[in-house]
Amino acid sequence: MILLDVLDKDLVKVPLTASDKNGIIAELVEVVAKAKGYTTQQSEAILDAVLDRESLGSTGIGNGIAIPHAKTNVVKHVTMVVGVSRFPVDFVSPDDQKSRIFFLVLAPSSEASAHVELLASIARTCTSSVFRRMLEQSKDKDEVVRLFME
Repeated sequence: MILLDVLDKDLVKVPLTASDKNGIIAELVEVVAKAKGYTTQQSEAILDAVLDRESLGSTGIGNGIAIPHAKTNVVKHVTMVVGVSRFPVDFVSPDDQKSRIFFLVLAPSSEASAHVELLASIARTCTSSVFRRMLEQSKDKDEVVRLFME
């Protein structure tokens, strides 16, 4: 599974407005909950799963990118939310850089291998510093989607 397999304009938010790690995660979860029509209980279950995973170790991967993720059976298939913040947020990345580009990845337990493949695809896609800078400067979700499609 690659990033383009799950990229969905309705699951992109630019700019994110939260200023801390938990706020960013909650905002990304809110995007998927609204787009998919999840109930408050389902949304809270997703948020709990992501925060539980985050408590095991930060999902900041460096170079200004964080990939909070979790397995939850609220989602039926691997789902990805992309968010870009105007302001750097501390996700305790190994390179000590704050993050501005976020990918929330959710997967049902039955799709664990696709989940791992998507995480790897995101990391590969974002290796270019030019690409990351263009993402950080994107004005809206259409621009984000266009960058990934090019």
